[in-house]
Amino acid sequence: MVKLLYPCGRGILASSLIKYSHGVKVPVVVFGINHEHAPLDLVEKVALSAQGMEGIASSITKNDDVYESIVLSTCLRTEIYAVTSQFHETIDAFADIMTHATGIDKDLLDQYLEVRFDDNALQYLFEVAAGLRSAVPGETEVLGQVRRALNDAIKYGTAGPILRSLFQHAIAVGREVRLSTAIAQGTTSFAHIAAELIASNLQNNLSKSKIVIIGAGEMGEGVATVLANKYGPLHELIILSRTPQKARDLADRITTNADQTHLKTNGAGMANLPEQIMGADAIVVSVTGNSIILNRSTIETALSNAKQATNSGRQMLIIDLGMPKNVDPLVADLEGISLFNMGYIINHAQRVLKDRRDEYEAAGKIIEKGIDTYHKNQIERGATPVVTALRDKIESIRNDEIAKARSRHGNNGLGNDNLSSTHNEDDKYWEDVDRITKRIVAKILHQPTISLKESMGTPRGAHLIEAVRDLFDL
Repeated sequence: MVKLLYPCGRGILASSLIKYSHGVKVPVVVFGINHEHAPLDLVEKVALSAQGMEGIASSITKNDDVYESIVLSTCLRTEIYAVTSQFHETIDAFADIMTHATGIDKDLLDQYLEVRFDDNALQYLFEVAAGLRSAVPGETEVLGQVRRALNDAIKYGTAGPILRSLFQHAIAVGREVRLSTAIAQGTTSFAHIAAELIASNLQNNLSKSKIVIIGAGEMGEGVATVLANKYGPLHELIILSRTPQKARDLADRITTNADQTHLKTNGAGMANLPEQIMGADAIVVSVTGNSIILNRSTIETALSNAKQATNSGRQMLIIDLGMPKNVDPLVADLEGISLFNMGYIINHAQRVLKDRRDEYEAAGKIIEKGIDTYHKNQIERGATPVVTALRDKIESIRNDEIAKARSRHGNNGLGNDNLSSTHNEDDKYWEDVDRITKRIVAKILHQPTISLKESMGTPRGAHLIEAVRDLFDL
Protein backbone atom coordinates (compact mmCIF):
# COMPACT_ATOMS: atom_id res chain seq x y z
CA MET A 1 0.00 0.00 0.00
CA VAL A 2 1.24 3.50 -0.84
CA LYS A 3 2.72 5.25 2.20
CA LEU A 4 1.20 8.64 3.02
CA LEU A 5 3.74 10.70 4.92
CA TYR A 6 2.16 13.46 7.02
CA PRO A 7 3.68 16.36 8.90
CA CYS A 8 4.25 15.73 12.59
CA GLY A 9 1.26 16.54 14.75
CA ARG A 10 -1.15 16.73 11.84
CA GLY A 11 -3.98 14.35 11.01
CA ILE A 12 -4.91 12.91 7.63
CA LEU A 13 -5.88 15.71 5.27
CA ALA A 14 -8.59 15.41 2.66
CA SER A 15 -6.67 17.51 0.15
CA SER A 16 -3.06 18.10 -0.84
CA LEU A 17 -3.03 21.78 0.04
CA ILE A 18 0.08 23.08 1.72
CA LYS A 19 -1.40 25.42 4.32
CA TYR A 20 0.89 28.11 5.57
CA SER A 21 0.48 30.14 8.71
CA HIS A 22 0.13 33.23 6.55
CA GLY A 23 -2.95 31.85 4.82
CA VAL A 24 -1.27 31.04 1.51
CA LYS A 25 -2.17 27.64 0.04
CA VAL A 26 -0.26 25.77 -2.63
CA PRO A 27 -1.61 22.40 -3.83
CA VAL A 28 1.51 20.25 -4.19
CA VAL A 29 2.05 16.51 -3.89
CA VAL A 30 5.30 14.48 -4.09
CA PHE A 31 5.02 10.88 -5.20
CA GLY A 32 7.76 8.32 -5.79
CA ILE A 33 10.44 5.89 -4.66
CA ASN A 34 13.83 6.59 -3.12
CA HIS A 35 16.79 4.79 -1.58
CA GLU A 36 15.85 5.77 1.96
CA HIS A 37 12.97 3.32 2.23
CA ALA A 38 13.01 1.08 -0.85
CA PRO A 39 15.44 -1.76 -1.68
CA LEU A 40 18.24 -0.64 -3.95
CA ASP A 41 17.38 -3.19 -6.65
CA LEU A 42 13.86 -1.70 -6.86
CA VAL A 43 15.19 1.86 -6.95
CA GLU A 44 17.45 0.73 -9.77
CA LYS A 45 14.54 -0.68 -11.76
CA VAL A 46 12.47 2.51 -11.58
CA ALA A 47 15.34 4.81 -12.60
CA LEU A 48 14.31 6.65 -15.76
CA SER A 49 16.19 7.57 -18.88
CA ALA A 50 15.67 10.98 -20.49
CA GLN A 51 13.11 9.40 -22.82
CA GLY A 52 11.39 7.78 -19.87
CA MET A 53 11.16 11.08 -18.02
CA GLU A 54 9.65 12.78 -21.05
CA GLY A 55 7.19 9.91 -21.45
CA ILE A 56 6.03 10.18 -17.85
CA ALA A 57 5.76 13.97 -18.16
CA SER A 58 3.59 13.50 -21.25
CA SER A 59 1.38 10.96 -19.47
CA ILE A 60 0.95 13.22 -16.46
CA THR A 61 -0.21 16.18 -18.53
CA LYS A 62 -3.08 14.10 -19.91
CA ASN A 63 -4.60 14.05 -16.42
CA ASP A 64 -7.16 16.88 -16.18
CA ASP A 65 -6.65 17.15 -12.43
CA VAL A 66 -2.92 17.89 -12.74
CA TYR A 67 -1.99 21.48 -13.53
CA GLU A 68 1.80 21.24 -13.25
CA SER A 69 4.41 18.52 -12.83
CA ILE A 70 8.15 17.96 -12.57
CA VAL A 71 9.82 14.55 -12.76
CA LEU A 72 12.98 14.19 -10.68
CA SER A 73 14.91 11.03 -11.53
CA THR A 74 18.38 10.54 -10.09
CA CYS A 75 20.35 7.36 -9.52
CA LEU A 76 18.69 6.94 -6.12
CA ARG A 77 15.24 8.48 -6.45
CA THR A 78 12.42 8.68 -8.97
CA GLU A 79 9.74 11.17 -7.94
CA ILE A 80 6.90 13.20 -9.40
CA TYR A 81 6.16 16.67 -8.03
CA ALA A 82 2.74 17.88 -9.06
CA VAL A 83 0.13 20.59 -8.59
CA THR A 84 -3.24 18.91 -8.44
CA SER A 85 -6.83 19.67 -7.52
CA GLN A 86 -7.73 16.03 -6.75
CA PHE A 87 -5.48 14.24 -4.30
CA HIS A 88 -6.54 10.59 -4.24
CA GLU A 89 -7.41 10.41 -7.95
CA THR A 90 -4.02 11.86 -8.83
CA ILE A 91 -2.15 9.36 -6.65
CA ASP A 92 -3.96 6.45 -8.29
CA ALA A 93 -3.15 7.88 -11.73
CA PHE A 94 0.54 8.32 -10.81
CA ALA A 95 0.77 4.72 -9.61
CA ASP A 96 -0.61 3.52 -12.95
CA ILE A 97 1.80 5.78 -14.87
CA MET A 98 4.81 4.55 -12.88
CA THR A 99 3.79 0.92 -13.31
CA HIS A 100 3.41 1.36 -17.06
CA ALA A 101 6.70 3.26 -17.42
CA THR A 102 8.81 0.79 -15.42
CA GLY A 103 7.03 -2.51 -16.10
CA ILE A 104 7.16 -3.32 -12.39
CA ASP A 105 4.20 -5.05 -10.75
CA LYS A 106 1.90 -2.49 -9.15
CA ASP A 107 1.56 -4.49 -5.92
CA LEU A 108 5.35 -4.41 -5.51
CA LEU A 109 5.52 -0.69 -6.24
CA ASP A 110 2.72 0.00 -3.78
CA GLN A 111 4.80 -1.45 -0.95
CA TYR A 112 7.42 1.26 -1.33
CA LEU A 113 5.73 4.21 -3.05
CA GLU A 114 5.65 7.26 -0.80
CA VAL A 115 3.43 10.32 -0.94
CA ARG A 116 4.17 13.63 0.73
CA PHE A 117 2.00 16.70 0.84
CA ASP A 118 1.26 19.71 2.98
CA ASP A 119 4.33 21.23 4.67
CA ASN A 120 6.00 17.83 4.46
CA ALA A 121 6.28 18.06 0.66
CA LEU A 122 7.85 21.48 0.84
CA GLN A 123 10.32 20.48 3.56
CA TYR A 124 11.26 17.34 1.66
CA LEU A 125 12.16 19.11 -1.59
CA PHE A 126 14.33 21.63 0.24
CA GLU A 127 16.14 18.81 2.05
CA VAL A 128 16.67 16.92 -1.22
CA ALA A 129 18.18 20.01 -2.88
CA ALA A 130 20.40 20.64 0.16
CA GLY A 131 21.77 17.09 0.02
CA LEU A 132 20.31 16.09 3.39
CA ARG A 133 18.38 13.23 1.79
CA SER A 134 21.38 11.92 -0.16
CA ALA A 135 23.35 8.76 0.54
CA VAL A 136 26.40 11.02 0.65
CA PRO A 137 25.30 13.95 2.87
CA GLY A 138 25.77 17.25 1.09
CA GLU A 139 26.58 15.58 -2.25
CA THR A 140 27.10 18.00 -5.10
CA GLU A 141 25.37 16.12 -7.93
CA VAL A 142 21.81 16.30 -6.62
CA LEU A 143 21.58 20.10 -6.83
CA GLY A 144 22.36 19.95 -10.54
CA GLN A 145 19.84 17.14 -10.95
CA VAL A 146 17.10 19.21 -9.31
CA ARG A 147 17.98 22.12 -11.60
CA ARG A 148 17.88 19.89 -14.68
CA ALA A 149 14.53 18.44 -13.63
CA LEU A 150 13.11 21.97 -13.50
CA ASN A 151 14.63 22.92 -16.85
CA ASP A 152 13.35 19.71 -18.47
CA ALA A 153 9.84 20.35 -17.14
CA ILE A 154 9.93 23.88 -18.52
CA LYS A 155 11.04 22.42 -21.87
CA TYR A 156 8.23 19.85 -21.77
CA GLY A 157 5.75 22.59 -20.84
CA THR A 158 4.71 20.91 -17.58
CA ALA A 159 6.23 23.31 -15.03
CA GLY A 160 3.96 26.23 -14.18
CA PRO A 161 4.32 29.19 -11.79
CA ILE A 162 3.89 27.18 -8.57
CA LEU A 163 6.55 24.54 -9.19
CA ARG A 164 8.90 26.97 -10.92
CA SER A 165 8.92 29.19 -7.85
CA LEU A 166 9.14 26.24 -5.44
CA PHE A 167 12.08 24.60 -7.23
CA GLN A 168 13.93 27.90 -7.70
CA HIS A 169 13.70 28.60 -3.97
CA ALA A 170 14.82 25.04 -3.14
CA ILE A 171 17.83 25.33 -5.46
CA ALA A 172 18.84 28.65 -3.90
CA VAL A 173 18.59 27.18 -0.40
CA GLY A 174 20.53 24.07 -1.45
CA ARG A 175 23.32 26.28 -2.73
CA GLU A 176 23.36 28.33 0.49
CA VAL A 177 23.54 25.19 2.66
CA ARG A 178 26.67 24.07 0.84
CA LEU A 179 28.28 27.50 1.09
CA SER A 180 27.40 28.19 4.73
CA THR A 181 27.92 24.78 6.39
CA ALA A 182 30.59 22.09 6.40
CA ILE A 183 28.19 19.46 5.08
CA ALA A 184 29.78 19.58 1.63
CA GLN A 185 33.41 19.48 2.75
CA GLY A 186 35.73 16.65 1.84
CA THR A 187 34.02 13.67 0.23
CA THR A 188 30.99 15.24 -1.42
CA SER A 189 29.93 12.80 -4.12
CA PHE A 190 29.95 9.24 -5.37
CA ALA A 191 32.77 10.34 -7.65
CA HIS A 192 34.91 11.19 -4.63
CA ILE A 193 34.18 7.84 -3.01
CA ALA A 194 35.00 5.98 -6.23
CA ALA A 195 38.32 7.82 -6.50
CA GLU A 196 39.11 7.05 -2.85
CA LEU A 197 38.39 3.35 -3.41
CA ILE A 198 40.71 3.29 -6.42
CA ALA A 199 43.51 5.03 -4.52
CA SER A 200 43.07 2.72 -1.53
CA ASN A 201 42.97 -0.50 -3.59
CA LEU A 202 45.96 0.55 -5.66
CA GLN A 203 47.79 1.54 -2.47
CA ASN A 204 48.04 5.13 -3.69
CA ASN A 205 50.42 4.02 -6.42
CA LEU A 206 48.56 5.50 -9.36
CA SER A 207 51.74 6.62 -11.10
CA LYS A 208 52.15 3.08 -12.47
CA SER A 209 48.49 2.23 -13.05
CA LYS A 210 46.13 2.15 -15.98
CA ILE A 211 42.67 3.49 -15.14
CA VAL A 212 39.71 3.27 -17.51
CA ILE A 213 36.58 5.36 -17.11
CA ILE A 214 33.61 4.26 -19.20
CA GLY A 215 31.15 7.14 -19.51
CA ALA A 216 32.05 10.78 -20.11
CA GLY A 217 29.07 12.26 -18.29
CA GLU A 218 29.00 14.16 -15.03
CA MET A 219 29.88 11.14 -12.88
CA GLY A 220 32.70 9.98 -15.14
CA GLU A 221 34.16 13.46 -15.34
CA GLY A 222 33.91 13.79 -11.56
CA VAL A 223 35.91 10.61 -10.97
CA ALA A 224 38.55 11.58 -13.54
CA THR A 225 38.89 15.07 -12.09
CA VAL A 226 39.29 13.86 -8.49
CA LEU A 227 41.84 11.22 -9.50
CA ALA A 228 43.92 13.69 -11.48
CA ASN A 229 43.77 16.55 -8.98
CA LYS A 230 43.95 14.65 -5.69
CA TYR A 231 45.73 11.38 -6.34
CA GLY A 232 48.21 12.27 -9.04
CA PRO A 233 50.57 11.89 -10.62
CA LEU A 234 48.65 9.42 -12.74
CA HIS A 235 50.21 7.16 -15.34
CA GLU A 236 47.49 6.33 -17.86
CA LEU A 237 43.85 7.41 -17.98
CA ILE A 238 41.49 6.12 -20.68
CA ILE A 239 38.08 7.74 -21.21
CA LEU A 240 35.51 5.78 -23.22
CA SER A 241 32.11 7.01 -24.36
CA ARG A 242 29.38 6.17 -26.82
CA THR A 243 30.25 9.59 -28.27
CA PRO A 244 33.99 9.43 -29.03
CA GLN A 245 34.38 13.19 -29.34
CA LYS A 246 32.90 13.67 -25.87
CA ALA A 247 35.48 11.23 -24.51
CA ARG A 248 38.31 13.02 -26.31
CA ASP A 249 37.15 16.41 -25.03
CA LEU A 250 37.07 15.13 -21.45
CA ALA A 251 40.52 13.58 -21.81
CA ASP A 252 41.87 16.89 -23.10
CA ARG A 253 40.31 18.80 -20.17
CA ILE A 254 41.79 16.42 -17.63
CA THR A 255 45.26 16.70 -19.17
CA THR A 256 45.10 20.49 -19.28
CA ASN A 257 43.54 21.11 -15.87
CA ALA A 258 45.56 18.53 -13.96
CA ASP A 259 48.84 19.95 -15.30
CA GLN A 260 50.51 16.52 -15.28
CA THR A 261 53.06 16.38 -18.06
CA HIS A 262 53.60 12.62 -17.74
CA LEU A 263 49.90 11.66 -17.78
CA LYS A 264 48.88 9.61 -20.80
CA THR A 265 45.22 10.22 -21.62
CA ASN A 266 43.11 8.93 -24.44
CA GLY A 267 39.47 9.44 -25.34
CA ALA A 268 37.73 6.96 -27.60
CA GLY A 269 34.50 5.19 -28.44
CA MET A 270 33.31 1.95 -26.89
CA ALA A 271 34.04 -0.42 -29.76
CA ASN A 272 36.13 -3.51 -28.93
CA LEU A 273 35.92 -3.09 -25.17
CA PRO A 274 38.07 -6.15 -24.31
CA GLU A 275 41.03 -4.53 -26.04
CA GLN A 276 40.32 -1.08 -24.56
CA ILE A 277 40.25 -2.33 -20.97
CA MET A 278 43.03 -4.91 -21.30
CA GLY A 279 45.65 -4.42 -18.61
CA ALA A 280 43.50 -1.99 -16.61
CA ASP A 281 44.13 -1.82 -12.88
CA ALA A 282 40.84 -0.05 -12.24
CA ILE A 283 37.68 0.52 -14.26
CA VAL A 284 34.85 2.92 -13.39
CA VAL A 285 31.59 2.53 -15.30
CA SER A 286 28.85 5.16 -15.28
CA VAL A 287 26.67 5.14 -18.38
CA THR A 288 23.04 6.26 -18.49
CA GLY A 289 20.43 3.91 -19.86
CA ASN A 290 19.14 0.46 -19.04
CA SER A 291 22.05 -1.53 -20.39
CA ILE A 292 24.92 -3.77 -19.26
CA ILE A 293 28.17 -2.33 -20.58
CA LEU A 294 30.56 -4.91 -19.13
CA ASN A 295 29.45 -8.54 -19.14
CA ARG A 296 31.29 -11.64 -17.99
CA SER A 297 32.59 -12.62 -21.43
CA THR A 298 34.01 -9.13 -22.07
CA ILE A 299 35.97 -9.20 -18.81
CA GLU A 300 37.11 -12.80 -19.37
CA THR A 301 38.48 -11.87 -22.80
CA ALA A 302 40.25 -8.81 -21.40
CA LEU A 303 41.83 -10.82 -18.57
CA SER A 304 42.90 -13.61 -20.92
CA ASN A 305 44.51 -11.17 -23.37
CA ALA A 306 46.29 -9.35 -20.56
CA LYS A 307 47.63 -12.60 -19.12
CA GLN A 308 48.98 -13.68 -22.50
CA ALA A 309 50.56 -10.27 -23.09
CA THR A 310 52.26 -9.98 -19.70
CA ASN A 311 52.49 -13.63 -18.63
CA SER A 312 51.00 -12.66 -15.26
CA GLY A 313 47.60 -12.60 -13.66
CA ARG A 314 46.68 -9.01 -12.95
CA GLN A 315 44.08 -7.94 -10.39
CA MET A 316 41.34 -5.67 -11.71
CA LEU A 317 39.15 -3.33 -9.65
CA ILE A 318 35.75 -2.51 -11.19
CA ILE A 319 33.43 0.15 -9.76
CA ASP A 320 29.89 0.20 -11.14
CA LEU A 321 28.27 3.60 -10.57
CA GLY A 322 25.42 2.86 -12.95
CA MET A 323 21.77 2.93 -11.88
CA PRO A 324 20.56 0.63 -13.35
CA LYS A 325 23.71 -1.50 -13.20
CA ASN A 326 26.25 -1.19 -15.99
CA VAL A 327 28.23 -4.28 -14.97
CA ASP A 328 26.87 -7.83 -14.91
CA PRO A 329 26.95 -8.97 -11.24
CA LEU A 330 28.33 -12.35 -12.44
CA VAL A 331 31.61 -10.55 -13.17
CA ALA A 332 32.27 -10.65 -9.41
CA ASP A 333 32.69 -14.44 -9.61
CA LEU A 334 35.74 -14.16 -11.86
CA GLU A 335 39.16 -14.73 -10.36
CA GLY A 336 41.20 -11.56 -10.07
CA ILE A 337 38.17 -9.25 -10.06
CA SER A 338 36.98 -6.96 -7.26
CA LEU A 339 33.58 -5.52 -8.12
CA PHE A 340 31.96 -2.70 -6.16
CA ASN A 341 28.46 -1.49 -7.04
CA MET A 342 26.24 1.34 -5.77
CA GLY A 343 25.06 -0.76 -2.83
CA TYR A 344 28.61 -0.98 -1.53
CA ILE A 345 29.29 2.69 -2.31
CA ILE A 346 26.23 3.78 -0.33
CA ASN A 347 27.11 1.62 2.68
CA HIS A 348 30.68 2.88 2.54
CA ALA A 349 29.43 6.47 2.46
CA GLN A 350 27.27 5.95 5.54
CA ARG A 351 30.23 4.51 7.46
CA VAL A 352 32.76 7.22 6.70
CA LEU A 353 30.47 10.23 6.75
CA LYS A 354 28.69 9.90 10.11
CA ASP A 355 30.44 12.98 11.47
CA ARG A 356 28.98 15.14 8.72
CA ARG A 357 25.49 14.57 10.08
CA ASP A 358 26.39 17.01 12.86
CA GLU A 359 26.01 19.70 10.22
CA TYR A 360 22.34 18.81 9.74
CA GLU A 361 21.25 21.17 12.50
CA ALA A 362 22.97 24.14 10.86
CA ALA A 363 21.58 23.13 7.47
CA GLY A 364 18.12 22.76 9.00
CA LYS A 365 18.15 26.36 10.21
CA ILE A 366 19.03 27.58 6.72
CA ILE A 367 16.21 25.48 5.26
CA GLU A 368 13.77 26.85 7.85
CA LYS A 369 14.73 30.40 6.89
CA GLY A 370 14.43 29.53 3.20
CA ILE A 371 10.95 28.10 3.68
CA ASP A 372 9.90 31.25 5.53
CA THR A 373 11.21 33.33 2.63
CA TYR A 374 9.22 31.18 0.24
CA HIS A 375 6.08 31.68 2.34
CA LYS A 376 6.51 35.44 2.23
CA ASN A 377 7.12 35.32 -1.50
CA GLN A 378 3.82 33.49 -1.98
CA ILE A 379 2.00 36.14 0.01
CA GLU A 380 3.55 38.87 -2.11
CA ARG A 381 2.38 37.03 -5.20
CA GLY A 382 -1.11 36.37 -3.79
CA ALA A 383 -4.43 37.73 -5.05
CA THR A 384 -4.68 40.83 -2.84
CA PRO A 385 -1.43 42.52 -3.94
CA VAL A 386 -2.12 41.60 -7.58
CA VAL A 387 -5.63 43.08 -7.43
CA THR A 388 -4.26 46.23 -5.76
CA ALA A 389 -1.47 46.56 -8.34
CA LEU A 390 -3.92 46.04 -11.19
CA ARG A 391 -6.35 48.66 -9.86
CA ASP A 392 -3.51 51.13 -9.27
CA LYS A 393 -2.19 50.63 -12.79
CA ILE A 394 -5.61 51.06 -14.43
CA GLU A 395 -6.34 54.08 -12.23
CA SER A 396 -3.00 55.62 -13.19
CA ILE A 397 -3.81 55.14 -16.88
CA ARG A 398 -7.29 56.66 -16.38
CA ASN A 399 -5.93 59.73 -14.59
CA ASP A 400 -3.20 60.27 -17.20
CA GLU A 401 -5.69 60.13 -20.08
CA ILE A 402 -8.09 62.55 -18.37
CA ALA A 403 -5.21 64.94 -17.65
CA LYS A 404 -4.13 64.84 -21.31
CA ALA A 405 -7.69 65.45 -22.49
CA ARG A 406 -8.13 68.41 -20.11
CA SER A 407 -4.85 69.87 -21.30
CA ARG A 408 -5.92 69.65 -24.93
CA HIS A 409 -9.36 71.08 -24.09
CA GLY A 410 -7.84 74.03 -22.17
CA ASN A 411 -5.42 74.91 -24.97
CA ASN A 412 -8.18 74.98 -27.55
CA GLY A 413 -10.47 77.18 -25.42
CA LEU A 414 -14.30 77.24 -25.49
CA GLY A 415 -14.73 80.28 -27.67
CA ASN A 416 -17.20 81.82 -25.14
CA ASP A 417 -16.97 85.41 -23.82
CA ASN A 418 -18.63 84.51 -20.47
CA LEU A 419 -15.52 83.16 -18.72
CA SER A 420 -17.21 82.60 -15.35
CA SER A 421 -19.92 80.47 -16.94
CA THR A 422 -17.35 78.62 -18.97
CA HIS A 423 -15.31 77.77 -15.84
CA ASN A 424 -18.30 76.36 -13.97
CA GLU A 425 -19.49 74.29 -16.93
CA ASP A 426 -15.97 73.04 -17.56
CA ASP A 427 -15.55 71.80 -13.97
CA LYS A 428 -18.90 70.04 -14.06
CA TYR A 429 -18.01 68.40 -17.37
CA TRP A 430 -14.74 66.94 -16.06
CA GLU A 431 -16.38 65.83 -12.82
CA ASP A 432 -18.84 63.85 -14.94
CA VAL A 433 -15.98 62.41 -17.00
CA ASP A 434 -14.14 61.42 -13.82
CA ARG A 435 -17.21 59.77 -12.30
CA ILE A 436 -18.19 57.91 -15.47
CA THR A 437 -14.69 56.58 -16.14
CA LYS A 438 -14.36 55.43 -12.52
CA ARG A 439 -17.58 53.46 -12.88
CA ILE A 440 -16.35 51.93 -16.13
CA VAL A 441 -13.06 50.85 -14.53
CA ALA A 442 -14.86 49.46 -11.47
CA LYS A 443 -17.25 47.40 -13.61
CA ILE A 444 -14.42 46.09 -15.82
CA LEU A 445 -12.34 45.04 -12.80
CA HIS A 446 -15.22 43.64 -10.74
CA GLN A 447 -15.35 40.11 -12.18
CA PRO A 448 -11.55 39.67 -12.44
CA THR A 449 -11.27 40.73 -8.79
CA ILE A 450 -13.94 38.25 -7.68
CA SER A 451 -12.38 35.44 -9.72
CA LEU A 452 -8.89 36.05 -8.36
CA LYS A 453 -10.01 36.17 -4.73
CA GLU A 454 -12.36 33.19 -4.94
CA SER A 455 -9.77 30.99 -6.63
CA MET A 456 -6.93 31.91 -4.27
CA GLY A 457 -5.24 28.78 -2.92
CA THR A 458 -6.14 26.66 -5.94
CA PRO A 459 -4.13 25.73 -9.04
CA ARG A 460 -6.49 27.86 -11.14
CA GLY A 461 -5.94 30.82 -8.84
CA ALA A 462 -2.16 30.57 -9.03
CA HIS A 463 -2.28 30.51 -12.82
CA LEU A 464 -4.77 33.40 -12.99
CA ILE A 465 -2.50 35.50 -10.79
CA GLU A 466 0.53 34.82 -12.98
CA ALA A 467 -1.51 35.47 -16.12
CA VAL A 468 -2.64 38.87 -14.80
CA ARG A 469 0.95 39.73 -13.85
CA ASP A 470 2.15 38.86 -17.35
CA LEU A 471 -0.71 40.50 -19.25
CA PHE A 472 -0.53 43.79 -17.37
CA ASP A 473 3.21 43.76 -16.63
CA LEU A 474 2.66 44.03 -12.87
